[in-house]
Amino acid sequence: MFKQITNLNGSELYLIVSLWIFLIFFISVAIMLFRMKKDYVNYMKELPLEEEPDKEMNHSPESI
Repeated sequence: MFKQITNLNGSELYLIVSLWIFLIFFISVAIMLFRMKKDYVNYMKELPLEEEPDKEMNHSPESI
């Protein structure tokens, strides 16, 4: 495996480009996370826990 890494034969460009894509993507995600508003984070955090009664999903014995 280490011989493949040290013997690149002209494919260094692909490694460098993939490294830059990786870095740009994760740096942009980090910037988006730090710029995100706290109200939006709290809204998204509580979203799965909110319970709204759905008339269609009511499977009580009275509805059948």
